[in-house]
Amino acid sequence: MENKSQMQILFCLLLIVIFLLFAGTGCIVPAPSGSAGITALAPNRSVIRVNVTRQGYSFRRPWQPKSPSTGTAIGVIISGPRILVTSKLVANHRYIELEKTDSREKSTAKVVVVDYEANLALLQPTDPRFLEDMRPLELTTGAVQGDYLSAWQVQRNGNIAVSEGPITSIELAQYPYGNSFLTYRLNSSLQYRLGNITLPVVKDGKLAGLLMRYNAKGQTVDVIAAPVIEHFLKDAANGEYRGFPLAGFRMVSTEDPQLRRYVGISGSTGGVYVQGVIRDSAAEKGGLQEGDIIMEMAGFPIDRRGNYEHTRYGKISIAHLTRCNFHVGDTVPFKVFREGKMLTLNIMPDHRPSESYLVPPYLIDTAPRYYILGGLILQELSMPYLREFGSRWSINAPTHLVYYAKNQNYLDEEDREKIVILSRVMPTSYTIGYEGLSNLVITRINHQAIRRLKDAVSALETPVNGFHKIEFEHEPKVIYLDALEIPKIENQLRQRYNLPALKNLN
Repeated sequence: MENKSQMQILFCLLLIVIFLLFAGTGCIVPAPSGSAGITALAPNRSVIRVNVTRQGYSFRRPWQPKSPSTGTAIGVIISGPRILVTSKLVANHRYIELEKTDSREKSTAKVVVVDYEANLALLQPTDPRFLEDMRPLELTTGAVQGDYLSAWQVQRNGNIAVSEGPITSIELAQYPYGNSFLTYRLNSSLQYRLGNITLPVVKDGKLAGLLMRYNAKGQTVDVIAAPVIEHFLKDAANGEYRGFPLAGFRMVSTEDPQLRRYVGISGSTGGVYVQGVIRDSAAEKGGLQEGDIIMEMAGFPIDRRGNYEHTRYGKISIAHLTRCNFHVGDTVPFKVFREGKMLTLNIMPDHRPSESYLVPPYLIDTAPRYYILGGLILQELSMPYLREFGSRWSINAPTHLVYYAKNQNYLDEEDREKIVILSRVMPTSYTIGYEGLSNLVITRINHQAIRRLKDAVSALETPVNGFHKIEFEHEPKVIYLDALEIPKIENQLRQRYNLPALKNLN
């Protein structure tokens, strides 16, 4: 009996020693059977370090670039060969450097394709032979809930560190700039982190996604799902990237029994209620109307919450069906219930670029438009401008500007292409009394309607009785500027504020 107890103690000590050895080397204890793990192939030949120097623009001082910053990522070698990273890494880039993780060999690179909405970008080295000895990773779209995925990180010595975790959910989640795409959520703690913006996430030696967000407190990892990457790569393959399609309507569930009685559907019937249709959108062009009940899309029945039955993921939003199952130019059949009848509509989802929005969701790789008129700074309203009010911009920014941003798709704005604002006033002898004016929406200048910033510039060519008359939506409603004084004040502005230019209209 005593010998048996001694054997048990020795066995426990042995287990403690093994645990300490693993902890001391920073290795990850193997996950259960079926986990991802590092591929049997040399992983260093499938990943590459990407270093980027970036410089964005200030939207409160639109003539002034921000201070340069740097970012680093672990990119993935894919067929081509090219390098896949997140678009967040290369936004407003000035210089991109590639570095092999084992040999430290370096090369410069350029962006071939970028999609800021889906947070994906493809890079290509300037030296076409630089990736000849690398081994591209294949893409796998076969991950399902419960599978273990591995996030690959590269230590400073070039070794690969692996953090594993199971997929706890597969659903649409918010990507940058308010778009929703398919996301794998893992329950994992990244054991080793260098602040990399991009990390590959792997299943059985194949690429399953790219790390998008890591919540250290909740120990959750959000991953750009492989079907999103697959759509991006297919679209980019022919050299004419068109982006992810969008139908262009807003929907609400039909779980409310009073709504169901109002529209004339009953029992176990599914479908979602069309609350609004975006002007000039694919949905409007295809005949979809406010008040329609969408019953089917592309042959898939739609439930009351706007989900369809995916063969791999189960219930998932129809937004994924539109965005990842189809490409721009494809035709998607809709079955809708309208005024007691079933109709079939053929809708061709289209991509909507940022610049086409009344309030653009992002302006990247380009300087903001502005025009300085005697110290008055005229700009076009954009989400980057609002975000400079801080992380709580929806509370801190002027209410009327937030209203435009959040309701722009369903406003009747008299065909305005953009919202032109007087963002603020630079103190000069010319603007005495106007110093406190800011964030005012301009409606007319010299009796001409203002639909975009260029309209303001052309309107200023025809003063009214020697004065510029500028009208606003809110108080003070109208101000007047002496047109003859403008050239004198422009010289004063250049000298006092060291302005590189008084306008940018490109």
